Amino acid sequence: MDIQDNDEEVEEDAEVVSRPRKNSTALYLSRDNFEKKVLAMETIIANMESKNNSPKAYHDNNFKKIIFWFIIIEIILATNLINQIFSSDTLSEKAMSLVYSFLISIIIYTFAKLYRITCVKLRNYNEKNLKKLYCGLERLFEERKRVTDYEHTKKLIQNYENFKRKNIKS
Repeated sequence: MDIQDNDEEVEEDAEVVSRPRKNSTALYLSRDNFEKKVLAMETIIANMESKNNSPKAYHDNNFKKIIFWFIIIEIILATNLINQIFSSDTLSEKAMSLVYSFLISIIIYTFAKLYRITCVKLRNYNEKNLKKLYCGLERLFEERKRVTDYEHTKKLIQNYENFKRKNIKS
């Protein structure tokens, strides 16, 4: 009974081994291409991650500087406005200095907000691209598994290990 089971396993092993390989030379040539693609993808991913992480602190620091200078300019404009109000004789001059002060404040505030929005949009865009790159890398590995017939290779290795164990025991 044990011999019969062993014969069946040998026949199964023979069937597995006797299958012709699909484009064995193409597989060898594509391995270098695959490695180059993986290396290129990993390099792009590393660059994208550093591009996404390092500017975050940089842009936040710039935004704080913009707000700081905005406050200083506001103080200067307020003192200038007070001087204009007390020194000018006409109401139109007083009103114009108030309007200019107000417009400059709005322009600086708008600039700061646009800068912040642009930085956030750029960060989100880079994160989306990073996710796409990770998906592309995963697809590359899945395609490689499909091309190399990963499951079949795994089964061959298991059969070989079983065969080795049986020979060692005997």
